[in-house]
Amino acid sequence: MIMMELDEIKKIWQDMDLLKEQKKISDERIKRMLRNEGKSALDKLIRTARFFAIIIIPLGLLLCACSYRFFEEGGYYPVVPLSFLLLCILMMPFETYLYRLLKGIDFSIMSVREVSEKILKYYRIIRKGQFFGMILFIVYLAIWYFLYYKLTFGDEIVWFLIIYMAVLYTLGLIAIPILYKKIYYRHINKIKESLKELEEFDNN
Repeated sequence: MIMMELDEIKKIWQDMDLLKEQKKISDERIKRMLRNEGKSALDKLIRTARFFAIIIIPLGLLLCACSYRFFEEGGYYPVVPLSFLLLCILMMPFETYLYRLLKGIDFSIMSVREVSEKILKYYRIIRKGQFFGMILFIVYLAIWYFLYYKLTFGDEIVWFLIIYMAVLYTLGLIAIPILYKKIYYRHINKIKESLKELEEFDNN
């Protein structure tokens, strides 16, 4: 009788150990899944940062090529495309910094707090970039188009082109926030959600 009770107790303990082990495996699997979700969003941000680090100077050169009339005219006109090219050159170290900031994030070895701090830092930089980007778009494009129109048509009023550019200008102002949301904020929010779930999981 006593031996049977001991066997039953032993079996119960074995079952409990098995359940604990299964729970541990299940917990690790959930954590790994949450990290993978965050890492997937991070990889997309890294690819975006790498793309802009590569394309930033060619973008400045492309605008210079589109502004050949400015160079033909001479005087102060070439200053407009060349100032944009200079800005692109100066932005190169900044874009490289963003790329390295994201590459420095490792979900496998860093704590939730460490990852959160870096993502928050990146988020703040992107928010400021959007603000100054909007100002640059409004001011620079208006100056560039005004001078280009003046070189092409002089004082002649071509309503079709004026309306066409006004529509493009408006669409650009609408598109910038949408693009930022699609390219940056959607992935940043996915990382934040994964980190929040990981933190709640660890606390439980």
